[in-house]
Amino acid sequence: MKHIRLPRLQTLVLALALVFGVIACALHGTKRSAYAPVAPQEWQKARGPVVPHESFPLDCAQCHEGTSWHKIRKDFVFDHAKETGVPLEGAHTGAECLRCHNDRGPVAEFAARGCAGCHEDVHFGKLGKGCADCHSQVDWGPSPEIARHSRTRFPLVGSHAAVACFACHEGADVGNFDRTSTECIDCHRDQLAQALNPDHLAQGWTDRCDRCHIPTTWGGAGFNHATFPLTGQHAVAACNACHTGGVFSGTPSACVACHQSEFNATTDPNHVTQNFPTTCQNCHNTSTWSGASFNHSGITSGCVACHQSDYNSTNHAALNYPTTCQNCHNTSTWRGANFNHSGVTRGCVTCHQTEFNSTTNPNHTSAGFPTSCQTCHTTTGWNGATFSHPQFPINNGRHSNLTCQQCHNTPNNYTIFTCTNCHAHQQNDMNDEHDRVSGYTYVSSACYSCHPTGSR
Repeated sequence: MKHIRLPRLQTLVLALALVFGVIACALHGTKRSAYAPVAPQEWQKARGPVVPHESFPLDCAQCHEGTSWHKIRKDFVFDHAKETGVPLEGAHTGAECLRCHNDRGPVAEFAARGCAGCHEDVHFGKLGKGCADCHSQVDWGPSPEIARHSRTRFPLVGSHAAVACFACHEGADVGNFDRTSTECIDCHRDQLAQALNPDHLAQGWTDRCDRCHIPTTWGGAGFNHATFPLTGQHAVAACNACHTGGVFSGTPSACVACHQSEFNATTDPNHVTQNFPTTCQNCHNTSTWSGASFNHSGITSGCVACHQSDYNSTNHAALNYPTTCQNCHNTSTWRGANFNHSGVTRGCVTCHQTEFNSTTNPNHTSAGFPTSCQTCHTTTGWNGATFSHPQFPINNGRHSNLTCQQCHNTPNNYTIFTCTNCHAHQQNDMNDEHDRVSGYTYVSSACYSCHPTGSR
């Protein structure tokens, strides 16, 4: 369609109506509902007077119907991409045709200017001409501002990503995004005044909030305790547990400054009477007071200096054991000692006479067992002895799995054994079979003397 120039006053009125309409839309985003949606071929009255039609086609029926100038055809359809080669996308598909196609001038001239050809720059040129960097054709609201903000001197992370722009940029609601301060206090002055535990203002902590706080939350500050690393239980302790009276400088770092009462109350072992040093970290960690691990490598006074009561409570003194506890015990536990028998020359019964006398299965005393305990027992355990008959070969072969009681059926005397109670021999038959054997008698000792291996 051809465009003609309008009278200057009419053009001025039209231009002002369009400009103020766009600015009003931008400045009063919350009031956009005043512009009731209309079909693209219609015109919103709130935008001002309808544009003149001097340059429009003379066939009014292309848009209007009937005899009414205000009635627009419902079936009006215009394939913008096909007819002009410019497809309409996003919100432009529902824009009124007259907002671009009017008597203000050639539409191509305004299209060449990009977004600024139709949209007023509410940022006053301070954010450049690349509107598409923040806005899309779908919605006028900025969408990738968080990602774009990461290329500035203040990336939006944590809670900052959810804060409204105008909370930091005071002119954001009118499109003014002038450079703003990145100092925490400039936005968080109220929170600083409320920080009383500890009192930040009293301590002079009015800058560098990021030394303790993170953008995720204001609470749970994590102060960098470089001179005294906070580990274990120290990491969850309240600041005033160590920094009393609101004084944070000059606090002693020695353990006993906070843990004197725990040191005094400890009785196993008694730290005070044992004259333990107050360098608690030598044995304890910051996770728990109990379960200390003492480093014995520096002890030169001997175990008994600390463990005399443990030594006395056993039968060590009666047996005249030496006080070199490390010969049998380790530093992990007093029980479960591992005695090295290689140096014992006095015989087992010197220490184990009680065990020898109390054994009844079999009864070592009545059976006349020797006190050479190592013949049957090991140094690992008293039970589970294994007796070997070095002078009695009959314990091999079919006799190797027999229990002691099967041959030694006299409990109080293991020197007595029998062969006949296991073997179902008939004495008459044995007498006949051995009638030519010199010195034959039907007794177990005679059986064994001829059959020491148990075979015929």
